[in-house]
Amino acid sequence: MMLVFEAIAKEPTLRTVWGAAVILGLVGFAAGRFRRWLVLPTLAIIACLAYVQLSEFADPVVGPAIIQQAGRGYLIQSCAAVALAVFLSVLGLVPKRRAA
Repeated sequence: MMLVFEAIAKEPTLRTVWGAAVILGLVGFAAGRFRRWLVLPTLAIIACLAYVQLSEFADPVVGPAIIQQAGRGYLIQSCAAVALAVFLSVLGLVPKRRAA
C-alpha cells in the first residue's frame, strides 16, 4: 500500500502569497520614501520569506509534487509575487520629482 501525501496542504494559498507580497512591497515603498536605508531590512524580510516559499520547489520530492497538485501557475505566481514586492520596495528609492 502506497501512502499519498498532500504536498500542497502545507503551502500558503495564492491569496496569502499575493497579500504578503503587496503588504511587504508597500511597507518597503513607504520605508524608502521615509529613509532610504530602511529598505534594506524590508528587502531582507522579503528575501527570507521568498527563500522559505520557493526553496520547497527545489526539493526533488516535494517540488514536483507541489507542481503536480497545484499546477505550474502556483510556481509562476509565487515568483511574480516576490518580484512585485521587490519592485515596489525599490520603487520607493526613486527620487521624488519636483514641480517646475
